[in-house]
Amino acid sequence: MSIVILNYNTQELLADCLRSLHDDPDHEQWQIIVVDNASSDDSMAMVTRDFPQAMLVALDRNLGFAKGNNRGAEIASGRHLLFLNADTVVLPGVVAALSDFLDTTPDAAIVGPRLNHPGGKFQCSFQPFPSTLGTLRKYLYINLLLRNFARSSVRALSDSDLRKTRQVDYVAGACLMICREYFERVGGWCEDYFLYGEDADLCAEVKRIGGKTYYYGPRHIIHIGGASADQVALPAILEGHRSLFLFVYRHEGPLAFWATRLTTMVGVLLRGLFTALALPVALPLGKAKPVWARLRKYVRVLGLCLSRNAFPTGGFLQ
Repeated sequence: MSIVILNYNTQELLADCLRSLHDDPDHEQWQIIVVDNASSDDSMAMVTRDFPQAMLVALDRNLGFAKGNNRGAEIASGRHLLFLNADTVVLPGVVAALSDFLDTTPDAAIVGPRLNHPGGKFQCSFQPFPSTLGTLRKYLYINLLLRNFARSSVRALSDSDLRKTRQVDYVAGACLMICREYFERVGGWCEDYFLYGEDADLCAEVKRIGGKTYYYGPRHIIHIGGASADQVALPAILEGHRSLFLFVYRHEGPLAFWATRLTTMVGVLLRGLFTALALPVALPLGKAKPVWARLRKYVRVLGLCLSRNAFPTGGFLQ
C-alpha cells in the first residue's frame, strides 16, 4: 500500500494527518509519500524532523493537484495507491477496509470512504459527473425541471443510506484509493487540470476502460476541507470554473462545453444583477463589503467565460 499526501502550506494539518496514519496498527506496512508543492511554511522541516519514515518529495514550484500527485505516484510501489489530502484525519482501520474492498470486489477500480466534517456532519463524498445539466441546475435554479436529478442528490440521502456502499460516478479526491493497474492504464491524473475536477476526470477515465468507482459508507475519515484553496479564495473559484469547462469538453464534447459556458455566463449575469440591486440596501446597514466581494467574484467569473482561454493553466495560483 502506497499513500500519497499532497501538501501546500498546511503544516499543522499535515502533522495531524501523518499522526493519524502513524496511530493505525498497520502503518508499518505502508509506504507514505509526502509531496510538498513548494510550501513557504515549515512543512518540509516538520516532516523530516517528526516523521522520518515518510518519503518526502519537495517540488520547486506549485504544480497543482494532478501534477503533484503524479510525482508522488512515480515513486510509489504499492499494489493500491491511496491519494490523501493533508487536511484529513484517518481513523484506524479505514485504509485496510478500503484496500480489502478493492481486493474482494472484482469490478472495483476506485473506492472512497465517507467524509465527515470535524463536528461529525456528513460532507459530500461522492457526486454525479459535472455536466451541462448540473450547471443549469446550479445557476438557473430549475430544480423543478430536474426532479430525477434532485432525487438522486447526495443531500437527499438519509443517514442510513450514507452508511452503505454504492457505485457512484466519482468520489472526492480528498481520500481516493485506486488499483495501480487502472491508474497506470489511464496514465494517472490528467495534468491539464490544476485545481478541482481531477477526481471526476480520473473516475471518468477509469469508467471508460471498464472500471467502477464505489463509495464506501461503512467507514469514514475527517476532512477539514479547503485548507489550501482558502488561502487563495477567488483564484480557486476561477480555477474551479476552468476545471468544469475542461471536464465537460473532454467528456461531453465541444457543443456541451459551449452550452455550459453560456449557461454559466447567463447565471453569473443574473446573480450579479441581483447583487448590484442589493447594494443600496446594504450600504446604510454597513454590510456593503461582502456584497462588493460577491459582485467582484461574479465579474471575474464573467470575464473568464468571455476569455479566449477558458481552460486551466495554473496562472491564477502561481
